[in-house]
Amino acid sequence: MAKFIIRNDDVACDTELEEIKLFCQICDKYGYQIIQAITPIGEARKIKSGKMTNDQIRASSARLFSANHQVLAYLQARSDLIGVHGLWHTHSPSVEEITTAKLILQGLGLTPTYFVPPFNEGNYPMEVDGLKTCKLAEKLGQRLEDFLDTGTPTSPIMYLHSWRFAHGWYTFDKLEQCLHRLAHDQIKPGV
Repeated sequence: MAKFIIRNDDVACDTELEEIKLFCQICDKYGYQIIQAITPIGEARKIKSGKMTNDQIRASSARLFSANHQVLAYLQARSDLIGVHGLWHTHSPSVEEITTAKLILQGLGLTPTYFVPPFNEGNYPMEVDGLKTCKLAEKLGQRLEDFLDTGTPTSPIMYLHSWRFAHGWYTFDKLEQCLHRLAHDQIKPGV
C-alpha cells in the first residue's frame, strides 16, 4: 500500500509552534507528506461547535495567521503542501473568500495547491480558483484519528488536527505509535 498524504486541518493564528513542530517531526520520521490546511483569519480553537453560525465564527476572532511569526516562518522553511482552509473557518466559504485566502497565503510566501473546506462541507467542483478541492467524507474512514489504535487507512489523503494531540484529545505518542504500526505493516516479508 502506498503511503497516504496527511491533511492537517485548522492551522491558524492560534497554532502553537512546538505542537506543529512535533507533529511534523513525527510525520517526517515515517515519510508522510503533509497538507497544512491554513485559515488566514480567526482562531480555530474558539470554534467550540460545528453548530456555530458563520457570523458567530467571524465574531469570535479577527486575529491574523500572519501575526503568528514563528509558525509562519517554520512553514515557509518546509516543503509541505498548502491548503486554503477557508478565509475564516466558516461553513461553505464563497469562491471570493477562497480567492482572498489564497492571495493572503501567497502574499506570505506560501503556495496553496488545495482548497480544504472547513467542516468538510459544501458542494464544490473538483477545482476552485486553481486549487484542487480536498473534501473528505468522515463516513468513508478518512479521519486518521479513527485509525490510531487499529486498522489500515486506504484513502490517498487522511485528515486530522495536529492541535488535538497537544490539548488532551489524543497524545503525540498515539500518533507516533500509529504511524510506526502502519510503517511496520507495510514491511511484511514476501510483500
